[in-house]
Amino acid sequence: MSAFISTQSISSSLRQSVLKMQTELAASETEMSTGNYADIGLSLGSETGQSVSLQAETSFLQTISHTNSSVSTRLSTIQNNLSEMQTSAQTLLNSLLATNGATTSAATAQSTGSNNLKSLIATLNSTLNGDYMFSGINTGNAPITDYSAANAPNKQAVDAAFAAAFGMSQTSAGVSGISGSAMQSFLNTQFSSLFQGTNWTTNWSSASDQTLTNTIAPNQTENTSVSANQAAFQELTQAYVMVSDLGGQNLSQSAYQAVTNTASKLLTSAINGLTNIQAGVGVVQSSVVSANSQMSLQMDILSTQVSNLESVNTYEASTRVSELQTQIETSYSLTSQLKQLSLVQFL
Repeated sequence: MSAFISTQSISSSLRQSVLKMQTELAASETEMSTGNYADIGLSLGSETGQSVSLQAETSFLQTISHTNSSVSTRLSTIQNNLSEMQTSAQTLLNSLLATNGATTSAATAQSTGSNNLKSLIATLNSTLNGDYMFSGINTGNAPITDYSAANAPNKQAVDAAFAAAFGMSQTSAGVSGISGSAMQSFLNTQFSSLFQGTNWTTNWSSASDQTLTNTIAPNQTENTSVSANQAAFQELTQAYVMVSDLGGQNLSQSAYQAVTNTASKLLTSAINGLTNIQAGVGVVQSSVVSANSQMSLQMDILSTQVSNLESVNTYEASTRVSELQTQIETSYSLTSQLKQLSLVQFL
């Protein structure tokens, strides 16, 4: 009985073998270059879910860390703004205390108060990456109405209150006849109410009391902005308007004394308020730094766990590449030799 071996059958078998080895070679080369399994699901089997879960947790922590970077920038900018406000307020307070309510210094104080008011409004209306930082959750709207703008409702409210109390405008020469007691009564009642409650939210501020909240770590959220509706900002605004737009140097000595005494008290309270706000922001900054450090450690641990699951022995992968290359070259050589065989040569 004779057995005949088909060269075509052998060649087909070799081609299939070569194709399989080429696939294995590509996978082994990938593993050698990346240090990880080429096909995680195939290599890990039932442990694939664990790897996916670990990577999802890492991605979640990375997202929070990225957000915390923006939060840190916002908080740092707010801190700088608060420091500038405090410096401006302290400068005016020092000036008022030094001059002791003398009308001879009223023009200078009036100018400083006006400049401080403009600076305060500009700062409270400042933006970061297109968002208003002191608007609470209303980040798309400028929180404070510009007092110097045409037909500004806050300016109109002050003018109307002054006229109602004294029967004249702040620029009238008749303000020199306003007594100290009359001015003090006005400051304590009609005027102060313009910077509180619905008068504040109607004529001055469109900010929300609710501030931005961010998740700075798993299961940890913090308030990460400051609202322009804080009492310290209302007191600063009231003091600056008081000094700059209630008659100033044209007032009688007693009336101007009432203005400077009241403004000094407001500025002192506002400076203390700013300090407290800064302290609160500082606590959140510290929490963000601590959260970032903790998450960095967690991500290192997760990375190690994923690496332990997905990493391959690069030496073994390199050896496998060499073996496959040799096997493929041998297969090519055999295929070439088979092509040279013929029935005539066999017979």
